[in-house]
Amino acid sequence: MNLRVSLSVARKDFIDALRNARLLVVILMPIGFSLLYGYLFRESINETEVAFYTPDETELLAAIQAMDNVSLTSVTDPREVEAKVDNGSAAIGVILPAEFDAKLRRDEQPDLDLIFKDDPEIASGFQRALMQAIEGLSGRPPIVNVVSRTLHPAQGSGEGTSEPIFGFFEDIQLQGYFIVLWVMMAVTMNGCFIVPTLLVEEKDHKTLAAILVTPAGYFDVIMGKLLVGLIYSLLSSGLIMFLNDGFTGDPLISILIIVLISLAMTLIGLLIGGLIDNMSTLNTWSGFILLPLMLPGILAGVPMEGVSPLLTTPLQAMPTFQLVRGLALGLSGQGGQAWSSAVILLVESALLFAAVLWSLRRREA
Repeated sequence: MNLRVSLSVARKDFIDALRNARLLVVILMPIGFSLLYGYLFRESINETEVAFYTPDETELLAAIQAMDNVSLTSVTDPREVEAKVDNGSAAIGVILPAEFDAKLRRDEQPDLDLIFKDDPEIASGFQRALMQAIEGLSGRPPIVNVVSRTLHPAQGSGEGTSEPIFGFFEDIQLQGYFIVLWVMMAVTMNGCFIVPTLLVEEKDHKTLAAILVTPAGYFDVIMGKLLVGLIYSLLSSGLIMFLNDGFTGDPLISILIIVLISLAMTLIGLLIGGLIDNMSTLNTWSGFILLPLMLPGILAGVPMEGVSPLLTTPLQAMPTFQLVRGLALGLSGQGGQAWSSAVILLVESALLFAAVLWSLRRREA
């Protein structure tokens, strides 16, 4: 591989994509949609009222006060915590035992009572934030026995409810769902439309043959276009995340997932471009290819009973499913559960790269 030649090809294609009005629309469309829907559907963030009781001083009090969108009320009696939650003046109640900080330092696994009334999802989200605050105080994963309880358990709560297909979407808000959707749209369109278009146009206009007369080999051309696809996918995804406050939860996991899915989608684009020789064929088949890849994000909010397992099972083999899963978990602060998606994306990228090399050898032969 000639790195200088690949970089020259990438520089040329990067500029050509900006000059091509159709490709420029493809690049800007996901970013524009993210701004439009982000503005129209941006949820007003209400403060969570928390009633807090501790019999002695604790550093956790200041940590909770520093949390975003949390209004803290300290009380002098644990029964008052339950009363405030029961009458609705607090959504969540926290009761600490005596010497909580000292027990935490001695690894004695102190109890922590977490009380809620009607909304277990808010309590679950607050509990995750609370564990992160305790970890920040202790400098290690918290050793705490959290007793989470509701004042009025719902009767028959499992009846008549419908869960989304992908349970990992339960812990993110509407804004987070749109971030996942537009990032998926960006990497899919940049990788699977722009990259093959740049390659097929070279074949259609007979410029690829002229390039191959130079010291550039077909592998150098492919690597240059791979670099262009990665750059555009990462730029588009990064802008969508930045403009919509997407770097929350576990941002490093989210970034890793985006890098891996950008690589996988660009390799799929190179495969498509290697198999198709003219623009009319590419335009005919591009829609049939893009739609299945976007299904994991489109169907994420559909109730489970609305979709057959015959469809949901194959969806999980798609790289975009791992994007949807990994990014949703990253945004919700559960990045530790997203490593399996990262590993699957890495394996799929390796298989796709092998397929691209096979296609390359077949063409050169």
